[in-house]
Amino acid sequence: MVELFGFGPHLMVDGYEANPDRLRDAELIRRVLNELPEEMEMTKVLPPFVYSYGPGGEDGVTGVVIIAESHIAIHTFPKKRFLSVDIFSCKAFDMAKALKKLAEVFEIRRYETYMINRGKEFPKDPELARQIVLGEREYLEARVG
Repeated sequence: MVELFGFGPHLMVDGYEANPDRLRDAELIRRVLNELPEEMEMTKVLPPFVYSYGPGGEDGVTGVVIIAESHIAIHTFPKKRFLSVDIFSCKAFDMAKALKKLAEVFEIRRYETYMINRGKEFPKDPELARQIVLGEREYLEARVG
């Protein structure tokens, strides 16, 4: 689990050399979006919305599920064997577990991940938010100055 401050974590995954058949499979993407919230201990608000581009999803599939904590989105590009995934939540979640599921389901051979804490000044703990922002300002001033 990631240490949570501010509004919450936003995990972004860029997957390369994935299985193109799985990337064009809209039903598989719908199933992942349907199952992932519960597996991440999140609350699904609406069923996933999935849209295929081109015949049989040949040009790609985009899907999103709205969760009480925010959203999960998947965008695939089968011809390039690439997908991008966003998992944004107002509460901490097991990022390694989410990444493992995505890598297995889509047979991703190589990936890059990015994680940012969104809303650093979100008022969960105003004093902590103030300390974080002041620390970042000092760091930037030292680098620029």
